[in-house]
Amino acid sequence: MIGLTRRTGERCRLDPDHIERLEGGHDTVVVTTDGSSYCVRETVDQVIGRIVEDRAGVIAACYVLDRGEDPDPQGLGGSGTPPRAHAPAPVVPIRLP
Repeated sequence: MIGLTRRTGERCRLDPDHIERLEGGHDTVVVTTDGSSYCVRETVDQVIGRIVEDRAGVIAACYVLDRGEDPDPQGLGGSGTPPRAHAPAPVVPIRLP
């Protein structure tokens, strides 16, 4: 979820997977896949930056979780029991001719 500020000053959070498009101009409008529109204070570049940060965090958390290093890499809470993860295979560099 990314945090944005509506033009009224109200804070809102949107799931970046549900953002269909961004419209720039005088105001930044976020249009979601269900047709809802949100007029926000952030610029198009700021919204894109937050989407990139959110997705990078999810990918990094999946990597940590897959390696079994942390049972809750994003600190979301849960059952408290660590998941069983497979042991990762060693990384072998490929040399191309």
